[in-house]
Amino acid sequence: MQINKTRELLRLRIALIIGTVLVLAFMAADLMLLPSNMYELYIFDRLLLQFPIILVVVVLSFWRRFIQLRANIFAGLLIALSYSNYWLIWICWEEHSFIFPYEGTILYAFFCVFALGIPFKLALAANVINILGFLGLMWVAPVYGDRVPISMAFVSGSLFICVYARYRLDRSVRMLKETNDRLLKLSKFDPLSDLLNRRALLKQSEKLLALSKRHKVSMVVMMLDLDDFKKYNDCFGHQQGDEAIKIQARIMKQVFKRETDILGRYGGEEFIVVLSDIQKEQVEKHCDALLNKWTEAALEHAQDAKHPLVSCSIGVVFAKSAENMSIDSLIDEADKALYEAKEKGKAQFVLNQAQCLD
Repeated sequence: MQINKTRELLRLRIALIIGTVLVLAFMAADLMLLPSNMYELYIFDRLLLQFPIILVVVVLSFWRRFIQLRANIFAGLLIALSYSNYWLIWICWEEHSFIFPYEGTILYAFFCVFALGIPFKLALAANVINILGFLGLMWVAPVYGDRVPISMAFVSGSLFICVYARYRLDRSVRMLKETNDRLLKLSKFDPLSDLLNRRALLKQSEKLLALSKRHKVSMVVMMLDLDDFKKYNDCFGHQQGDEAIKIQARIMKQVFKRETDILGRYGGEEFIVVLSDIQKEQVEKHCDALLNKWTEAALEHAQDAKHPLVSCSIGVVFAKSAENMSIDSLIDEADKALYEAKEKGKAQFVLNQAQCLD
């Protein structure tokens, strides 16, 4: 996060430097066109108005809140530069009857909106202010004579195109981000249960296990399995089976609420919960809560099922110390405990102490 912030600041400062260099380049070109008696006025506008405005923004880039407020700052920069240019056009006309070009207004808009990244709404607001300013300038000082209408249309149209292009770009970026977020979620989460998928579950569990070993705290793996799920599917159909899967996931989320708790769908009707730094008594309470919530759900089961209501069996392995343990070995032991729970009549849990590995 900090690296991205630093890179973004560097990129923006480079963009400001490039903008300053472009202003200098245009200064050299403009001075070749201006009569010598206007040099002082022009240099005053560029060096004592526009450069200080840009310098203020550069100084603000070292402010700790600059990244959060940069869009507003750049929108203000665009307006300030544009109006300094309007002032120059007006003074050149009023005092020297010289027609100073308006193209700088368009260049400022495109540079600030795209190079500095002013978002659509702020770009719209800034360019509306600039369009109104140009229309007002043409009202009080018809600098371009019979070309005033086409000049007004050209500036207004160009700034509108700038804003519309920003809108399309922002929309495309937003859609791309939403697509990437969906793909990222699909790569990590099971679409039916909205729990971690098997791959992400194992990856996160490995990280939690390493953390548990480092801090020398307990580690727990729980395996949950819906009882007689095939019979339920055969009786009520796969769509209702999917609903049972969703109920299991919802119950798990209601019971396990710590940020470190890892919940995942291991496959089919099997689920896994991985916990760290927890007491055995707390684990037993969690198991009771899971079973009780299935009782409260009162979901009718198939007639030939072991129990009249849908339930789950739970196999738990508790490791007081995670040393010499692996996720695979803990899952294997949890699976054995689950098998014991099934053999004892289902709709119950079996909690075993982990066997240390040599």
